[in-house]
Amino acid sequence: MATHPRIVIGLILAGCLGPFVNKAIHVDDALFVWAGEWIQHHPADFFGSEVNICDTAIPMWKANCNPPLMSCFLAGVASLFGWNEIVLHLACLAVAFTAAMGIYALARKWCGRPLMATMIAIITPVFLVSSTTLMCDVLMLAFWIWSLVVWERALGKERSGWRILLAGVLAGLAVLTKYSAATTLLPVLALLSLLRTRKIEAWWLLGLAVPLMMVAIYEWMTARMYGRGLLLAAAHFAQAHRVGYPGGWLAKGIIGLAFAGGSLLPMMFLAPWLWRRRTLLAMGVIIFGLLLAVFQLRGNLGLLVAWGNIKLLDRWDFLLQVMMLTAGGLLLVLLVASEAWERRDIITVVLIFWILSGLLFAVVLNWTVSARSFLPIAPAVVILLVRRMERQQPVISNVWLLGALIPAAMITMTVAVADYRLANSRRTAAEHIVASFKPADHKLWFEGGYGTFQYYMEKLGGQRVDIERSMLLPGDVIVVSWFNDDFFMLPVGTVGWAGYLELRPRWWLNTVGSAGTCAAGFYGADSGPVPFAIGRLPSQLYYVVKNFSGVQFESQLVNPQEVRAGDIPNFKHISFRIMDQGATLPMKLEVAAYLQLTRQLEGEGKIEAVIQTCREALAVDSNNPVLLNNLAWFLATADKPELRDGQEAVRLATRAVELTDRREPNMIGTLAAAYAEAGQFAIAADMAHIAEALASVTGQKEVAAKNNKLRGLYQAGMTPGTAPTP
Repeated sequence: MATHPRIVIGLILAGCLGPFVNKAIHVDDALFVWAGEWIQHHPADFFGSEVNICDTAIPMWKANCNPPLMSCFLAGVASLFGWNEIVLHLACLAVAFTAAMGIYALARKWCGRPLMATMIAIITPVFLVSSTTLMCDVLMLAFWIWSLVVWERALGKERSGWRILLAGVLAGLAVLTKYSAATTLLPVLALLSLLRTRKIEAWWLLGLAVPLMMVAIYEWMTARMYGRGLLLAAAHFAQAHRVGYPGGWLAKGIIGLAFAGGSLLPMMFLAPWLWRRRTLLAMGVIIFGLLLAVFQLRGNLGLLVAWGNIKLLDRWDFLLQVMMLTAGGLLLVLLVASEAWERRDIITVVLIFWILSGLLFAVVLNWTVSARSFLPIAPAVVILLVRRMERQQPVISNVWLLGALIPAAMITMTVAVADYRLANSRRTAAEHIVASFKPADHKLWFEGGYGTFQYYMEKLGGQRVDIERSMLLPGDVIVVSWFNDDFFMLPVGTVGWAGYLELRPRWWLNTVGSAGTCAAGFYGADSGPVPFAIGRLPSQLYYVVKNFSGVQFESQLVNPQEVRAGDIPNFKHISFRIMDQGATLPMKLEVAAYLQLTRQLEGEGKIEAVIQTCREALAVDSNNPVLLNNLAWFLATADKPELRDGQEAVRLATRAVELTDRREPNMIGTLAAAYAEAGQFAIAADMAHIAEALASVTGQKEVAAKNNKLRGLYQAGMTPGTAPTP
């Protein structure tokens, strides 16, 4: 194996990443692809397009707080082979191979088992899952690691000037792939140079000046193109939109440790080779004792953001997972501390500085804690880990080593499969919705669904609603994504129910969002306090409504000055103007009198008289939906069994729903009650769900709550007329 490392590494990567080459565009992949599509035709104006990712169109340079190099790479690949997911993922597999070979090259210089270090790095969740995306992280790591390799060679006996310049160019490319490289890579290069040469020398300072000059030119150029330097704009975004946690810095510290432990998972499995058994046992007792004390004494630590399900932390199984991954993060801290105490050679000092500066960015400086932010420190961690293993266990049985690495690799693969299935389920949802609901001669709009769903909806002809300027016309169809997304209310009475789609991707691990028993946030801790968790994947739920009125959105910004300065827009209220209310059924004067009488009789508890009055009113106006709905409700829910008639109630309520174009959630709720009285509880529960959904979409909270409660009643096989009195 050691004689053919390229082949071994290539085969491992092909085996690990090959199954995911048809993965859907996922999360922030969409931003890089959209930018790449624009760059393909406008290479001199890489961020000149607009994109709607926050309910209104904004310039791409505001939406994508990353440099354009990854999008340029995708544009180049697509220019040769087309915009196909498989082609793009194969190109990114080549990038992952380049990064892995860079890790191997550096490990050859800094430890005795470079292939082992590379294999451990590959099977970390952060490396493997990041390599299945089209985001900039792995390309940045490839430039980063090769810059360090070439820089180290330049500092050798020959003191090569051209190599130091090449390394500087690679470092600059790393920063122009992802800005965060500037916070760690450049200081690491400076520290390594200072320790190797023992003094400040002009030739390696010149090498450091190369990436700084590249970034300065980029900043000057983007300031002229877009009115603001994009590196400073990204720094401002991180400061202005930093995710806050109810538990403050203690919560963020625990989350940071949990993400470190999960992102660099193999380290936990290799712990027996890092310390003696007694030391490891003592450390385990202390770590878990400390964590138990913190979690028990402090109670709710505020690990979930304000909109999260805080009751999740009352579940012992989920809390145990948080503690396990946090313990993994503490192992990293102890590894760094142990090496700092026992060894102070140049390589150890550089590795420790690399890890600590990377943790500083990932946990403190970045706008949110994300598994992706831990990717730059993965090479340093695995090299430091292997160096300690070599010293603690000079002779390591390959069988025992594989016994540790195989379970770690299996867990990492399951994390990648979870992310893969979640992404593909959203692509499937978009394809199904377009095939089933896209009108032939009207627009298909959608709300929410950033990332996968939005990318494929737009690719298939859908358009995201812009709350500043969109005009919805009668006959248009609107899809509301209900998957952990913010959504805005549509005007009451303007939309009618068209259908819904619910997909439940099956897997036992979750990477994004809350699924009832767990919450994970591989791409951002605002979705969950751990990068992955045991539990089912979240359901994908989409509501579809048909528009019956002209609706002009005209929401006003609450931060116009900040937007002009480069911030993203913020809206306090969603404003719209209804151009017409659509067709309405006239109300006869006699019917109005009957309705007033029924309200009076109902108040007096004379339900039998109410039913008789409704029948008399229907003789006057047989197609009045209010009368049909009222009579159906009383026939379905009357307290006396002899007054109830489920079959007639279904017929009347169905007619009322049809006459109102399925626009009234109250009437759909009446149909649900009618089906329940008729003994068709499954249909009743489904109708109550529809009534709740339509009420939620149109902002009728009380109606939604009422039907949610009734839905539970129908699922239990009860009706409003037979339910026990609370």
